[in-house]
Amino acid sequence: MTPAERRVARALLATYPTAGLESLPQLAEGAGVTGPTVLRFVRKIGFDGYPDFQRSLREEVQARSEGLPSLYRTKGSTQDDEVLRRSQEAFSRALDATLASSSLDEELTSVVALLHDRRRRLWFVGGRFSQLVASYLCLQLRMLRPGCAMVGESADRRVLDSVELSRRDVLCLFDYRRYQQDTIAAGRLAAERGAAVVVFTDPWLSPAVESARHVLVSHVDSSSPFDSLLGAFALTELIAAKVVVAFGAEGQARVAELEAIHERMRGATVALADGTGARTA
Repeated sequence: MTPAERRVARALLATYPTAGLESLPQLAEGAGVTGPTVLRFVRKIGFDGYPDFQRSLREEVQARSEGLPSLYRTKGSTQDDEVLRRSQEAFSRALDATLASSSLDEELTSVVALLHDRRRRLWFVGGRFSQLVASYLCLQLRMLRPGCAMVGESADRRVLDSVELSRRDVLCLFDYRRYQQDTIAAGRLAAERGAAVVVFTDPWLSPAVESARHVLVSHVDSSSPFDSLLGAFALTELIAAKVVVAFGAEGQARVAELEAIHERMRGATVALADGTGARTA
């Protein structure tokens, strides 16, 4: 993009999505550019014109705020014999859209570099459901490197853990539609303390992206009223695989060490259970 077109992009992102719902002259004035520059910008990102851009944005705003009751009305009437087929179609769309993003390779390279850096502590946080994905990535990376921890789910733990974050840390934040305010606040505080924030979110973008250094988007298509986390889990699998490659022999040695310790602990447990451990002591 030209410098003027980049100013339009920055004006949109600064107050997204409100700025895009203004008239073309208002957006141009706010960005400090001319009307034709705004038109060139929206056409460059794939729209036929400003009305087409605003129509798409209104649909996005509606989808972003759609609640479970509304989704239940539109998706809750699927017949039992259609669930398997519709789920296969939805999951295929979600994975294809998640992994086909043009910016994914570049973002993954930067994120893996942060997660591979053993000088940094890694923190993970999510919401009611997305905490599951955060925990999964945390568990995977703990097998490969030290310094991985979950931000607690309770309000008190979130405050205490967030205060621990520093500029040498990385916060992997998971937040999806019907975004969770305390998760967003954790990202904002982490950014204020200088930590690198990596936000995992949906196509409608959690407000937490305002605090993000990197954003990884996964699609949530499903055949039920509940958004699917399949794409989010796929991203964590992909990231873990890339971190394995980055660590190489070092990661292999850590896994072997962990396995050896696990065997020792299991042996000690068996010995205590059958009484041989107590006699040895």
